[in-house]
Amino acid sequence: MSDIKSEHSAAERLTLKHRQVERRNGWINVGDLQGAVHFKIVKYERIKFLVIALKDSIEIYAWAPKPYHKFMAFKSFGDLAHRPLLVDLTVEEGTRLKVIYGSADGFHAVDLDSASVYDIYLPKHTQGPISPHCIVPLPNSNGMQLLLCYDNEGVYVNTYGKVTSN
Repeated sequence: MSDIKSEHSAAERLTLKHRQVERRNGWINVGDLQGAVHFKIVKYERIKFLVIALKDSIEIYAWAPKPYHKFMAFKSFGDLAHRPLLVDLTVEEGTRLKVIYGSADGFHAVDLDSASVYDIYLPKHTQGPISPHCIVPLPNSNGMQLLLCYDNEGVYVNTYGKVTSN
C-alpha cells in the first residue's frame, strides 16, 4: 500500500514540476486556469489568439503551431479598474491589436502595444450595473467600428469611444 502511495506521490510531483516548467516557458494548460469568466478565440491572418477574462484580469494566448500545438502566453493585463465580464479582440487597420471588454460599468479597451486601458462607452442613462451581452466588430470597418450590446440596448462606437450612430 505504501509503495502505491509513494509511486502516486512521485507521479504527482513529476506532473507538478512539468507544469511549473511549462508555465515558466510561457505554456499553460488552459484547463488549469482558475476563475475564467468568458473567453474568445480570434483568428488574425495565420495566428489564433485566445483571449480570456478572469476575475480581475485579462490574459491573451497565441497558438504555437508544430511542433508545439499549444497556446503560449502572449500578454496579461492585471489589476483592471473594471472587472471583465465579456472579451473580444479587434485588429485595427490590420496592425493594432486591441482587447475590447465589457464590465458592469460599460465597455473598455486595452491597447496591446502601449498597455493603456481606457473607456470606450459608459452608459449615462442607466442607474446601477449593466449586463454586457456582446461585442461585435463590424465588417468592412478595419476593426475600427463596433456594436456594443448591453441590457436591452445597443450602441455603435469606434474603438476610441466615439458614438458613430444610434
